[in-house]
Amino acid sequence: IHLIPVLSIVFQILCLFPGVTAVTLNPDTAYPRLWVSPCCTQVSVGDIQPNLPNNPERFTRYNIVLGSQALASGQHYWVVEVGTKTAWGLGVATASVNRKDEISLCPDDGFWTLVLREGLLHPPRPPRRVGVYLDYGRGVVAFYDAGDMSHLFTFSDRIEKHLKHDILSLTNGHGQRLK
Repeated sequence: IHLIPVLSIVFQILCLFPGVTAVTLNPDTAYPRLWVSPCCTQVSVGDIQPNLPNNPERFTRYNIVLGSQALASGQHYWVVEVGTKTAWGLGVATASVNRKDEISLCPDDGFWTLVLREGLLHPPRPPRRVGVYLDYGRGVVAFYDAGDMSHLFTFSDRIEKHLKHDILSLTNGHGQRLK
C-alpha cells in the first residue's frame, strides 16, 4: 500500500538528481578471499590473501566488503555491475555491523541487501547492473535493474545509524564493479 508513493518519490528524485554517487571499497574490511582492485572500485573472489592483518574492521566469516564512505544524511544512487554471476549480495549496512561472528544479511543485523542465490531472484531475469538508491531521511533503500530501471525491491525502515556506503557479498566469479 505504501510502496507506490515511495516508488514515485524515488523516480522523481532520480529524475531531478541524475548524478551517480562515487563509490569506493575499503580493502581493510574485505574478507580475506576478496581481492579489491588498486582503485578500490572492483572486487573479485580468489584464494585467501596471505599476511592480512585481522583488524577489527575486517570480515572474518563471510565474503563481504564495505564501502569507504559513511553516510549519515541525504540521497544517494550508485550502480553495481554484477554481470552474469549466479550468486551475489549488495546493499547498505550500518557502520557497526558484526564482522567477526555469524550474521544474517537483514535489517535486524544492520544490513539492507538484495541477494541473488543460485540464479533465483524476482523477477526471474536477473539484472546485469543493479542500481541502489538510498534516501537516508526517509529510511528508503531501493534496488533497480539499472538496464531498464525496473524496480526490484524496496526497504522502508528507519535508518538511525551511520551507514557504510555500500556492501558487496560475492560467492562466485570475478569482477563486481562499482560505478
